[in-house]
Amino acid sequence: MKKYLLLFSTVFLLAACNSGNSDSQDSTAESTVETKTSSKASLSSSTKHTSSSTDSSTVTNTKTQNSSTKTNSSHENHALSAMEELQANYPNEKFPDPTTISGGKSIGITVSEAQQTLTINYYEVGEDVPLNDPSLNGQSPIARFQRKNFDSNEAAQNEVGQTYDPNGQQVDLGYNITGYQSAGAGSSFLMWQEGNWSLAVQANNLEQENPIPLAKQTVEYLEQAFLPVPHDAGQISLRVATGDYQSNRVVWQDNQTMYTIMNADSMNSLKMAVSMAN
Repeated sequence: MKKYLLLFSTVFLLAACNSGNSDSQDSTAESTVETKTSSKASLSSSTKHTSSSTDSSTVTNTKTQNSSTKTNSSHENHALSAMEELQANYPNEKFPDPTTISGGKSIGITVSEAQQTLTINYYEVGEDVPLNDPSLNGQSPIARFQRKNFDSNEAAQNEVGQTYDPNGQQVDLGYNITGYQSAGAGSSFLMWQEGNWSLAVQANNLEQENPIPLAKQTVEYLEQAFLPVPHDAGQISLRVATGDYQSNRVVWQDNQTMYTIMNADSMNSLKMAVSMAN
């Protein structure tokens, strides 16, 4: 009997040990599963946060770029609006190409009309402004376009003030054109004619300026570009020295109407006039 009791006790103890080991293994397995699940959840959360952060950054950058694009587009449209408004107000008028006025820089525009005279002033500005913008008040223009009507062709022709003196020293200006140079009142004048146009370059003797280089540059330019055809008189007066907007003038008659272009830069005054012929 003792043998049976001993055997039963041994079997019971072994069963208890196996049961304990099984519970321990199940607990360890559950712990491992929970750890892996937690790790995956943490990784998923981190990935979502990174993705959200990246998306947010992308949206922000896109908005910034779109805002910058709209601003630039607004400035470009603003530049056109002044000229478009001017042309809309005077649909039958032809105006100089604005890109010829100051080498393509931004310009402001004001317009006035009185006593049969239309005057357009052009200003160099840091950024484009609307037509007749108040910020231009008191500023000095860099160029001007003017259209003036007269009662007769003769009155318009006399107002052009055509000047030509062929009695000076002859100067070869190239392209079979001869200029005539003379001096007086501290200045040198080099004059020549091309069709109905009379041209003159003025140089300051006190500053030892030479009118010949500018005269030759003008002749060469006009060999490739075409001025408006005067009916009946045209006068171009240029200065070697850079001055205010009245320094250089291109004036021509079209029957009872006289057109005047003025620009602080001599070559820009010619380019403005040429753009009126196209």
